[in-house]
Amino acid sequence: MAEKKNTVSKRLDSNRIKLRKGESQRKNGTYDYRWTTPDGKRHTIYATTLDELREKEEEIISDKRDGIRVENKRITVNDMFDMWCTLKRGLKDNTFQNYCYMYNNFIRKSFGRSRLLEVKKSDVRRFYNYLVDEKIMSVSTMDTVHNLLHQVFNLAVDDEYIRVNPTDRLLKELKQTHNFQQERRKALTVKEQKLFLDFLKNSPIYNHWYPVFSIMLGTGMRVGELTGLRWCDIDLDEGLINVNHTLVYYNKGGSKHCHFAVNTPKTAAGTRTIPMMDFVRDAFLQEKQYQEDAEIR
Repeated sequence: MAEKKNTVSKRLDSNRIKLRKGESQRKNGTYDYRWTTPDGKRHTIYATTLDELREKEEEIISDKRDGIRVENKRITVNDMFDMWCTLKRGLKDNTFQNYCYMYNNFIRKSFGRSRLLEVKKSDVRRFYNYLVDEKIMSVSTMDTVHNLLHQVFNLAVDDEYIRVNPTDRLLKELKQTHNFQQERRKALTVKEQKLFLDFLKNSPIYNHWYPVFSIMLGTGMRVGELTGLRWCDIDLDEGLINVNHTLVYYNKGGSKHCHFAVNTPKTAAGTRTIPMMDFVRDAFLQEKQYQEDAEIR
């Protein structure tokens, strides 16, 4: 009988409150709760009072019920980004390297150190405000930062580390509160185009740029598409330009130097055949002559 009473007393704390399975009171009066995850690893949480401990237990039970990985409390935003880097597919190398550059320069040493499970919307909002107010970050750069972080937190949601993405709808809110205006591009008028081309054509310093800008204005090609053209892509007899790749210039892997690379166009519509107008054909012939003369020199 005495032995049975002694066994029961071991499940009571110093206030004679019955302890649940996994709970125990330590010699210094604090409490801990221990449990084992399906992978066989044991975990422990601590609290100064039993009420505080049971609040934490309820969070763990709720996380288990919702499929949240309670064993990954120490994972940081940086850890999640590194995982995103290893899993992400479908990005062109220059886009991926730009994401890495942005993250390492603006996120990793500050916000990136935050515990993933502790990040709230207010934390993201505070970080975004800091980038705009202190770092004077432009709206286009904020678009890139937000797009990247949103993908990282989406991965955390998909893998059941967290319940919701704390970056949801925050970029729209940021633009409204800071009165960001979308940059509106203004096309040159026909008169402005003629004035610009005449200046290049008659300038002894800049006239070698005349063919390049004539072609861009006459075709609507992007800079990377034009600079990536090979002469085999240009049919001067038929008057056709075959656009099937683009030339990009970007920083790779944190190097101090930038690199050229050839990529496919961003979208399927980017691969196309463009007919030449007469002045565009003349500009190509002029550029071809310019390159041949440069080789002789």
